[in-house]
Amino acid sequence: MSHLLPPCAEEEASICVSSSSGRNNKTRCISIGRPGGLEQLRLVYLKDGIVTVGYNLTDFCPPPFTPRVDKSNLIPPGCVVLNNEAFSVNYADCCIRWGLYESAKRFVGWPIVPGFDIAGTIDLMGGNSGDFKSGDRVFGITLFGAYSSRVLVPVEQLRKVPEHLTTAEAAAIPAVAFTALHALSLAGHFPGKSKFQNKAILIHSAAGGVGSMLVQMSKILGLSPVVGVVGSSSKVNEAKALGCDV
Repeated sequence: MSHLLPPCAEEEASICVSSSSGRNNKTRCISIGRPGGLEQLRLVYLKDGIVTVGYNLTDFCPPPFTPRVDKSNLIPPGCVVLNNEAFSVNYADCCIRWGLYESAKRFVGWPIVPGFDIAGTIDLMGGNSGDFKSGDRVFGITLFGAYSSRVLVPVEQLRKVPEHLTTAEAAAIPAVAFTALHALSLAGHFPGKSKFQNKAILIHSAAGGVGSMLVQMSKILGLSPVVGVVGSSSKVNEAKALGCDV
């Protein structure tokens, strides 16, 4: 059972929350200590100044938790601490929890804070943070660690949220969009002009997360006809509305 797992050194000893304790300002995250079902998802409060981090900042610290980064001079150059207001839930996160996601096992292990997509406002910044400033509304991706209220992330993995998008909408974009772009690249249609004279494309799960992105990106790239495959007749109209020709 999840409550039998010993706490990590970065966790608060107690999960009791009170306004007088200041616990509401601490990082809250979902930590998984070992493979299993939903019972392995643990709400964890981290000690003062500690946030979650992806595996590509190992020169600074190993994932999933940082040392104290509650002052700008403690943050590595080119990184910010994000007040994370929204994250998406992807099928990959289920695979992480089951212990079947290879890069999660190889680069993080247990415990792990799952999740890739993040969106919120920048709180603290290290040096060389580019055009970003504290308070900017941004979205992007972290290499695990997104199921958290505060995340340390390189600025190169962030973009400003377009004004017409809500924070939650922005958080739903990165992982599925990057996956779709990677698929189009493998197929020879991106970046740049398609390598093939035949511009037809077949997209499975065309009404799903990655599939819906593939349909829209294919139309933007001028691929035609866009043929979508869906799992039930109830999804046909959605696929067509996204841009499927067939």
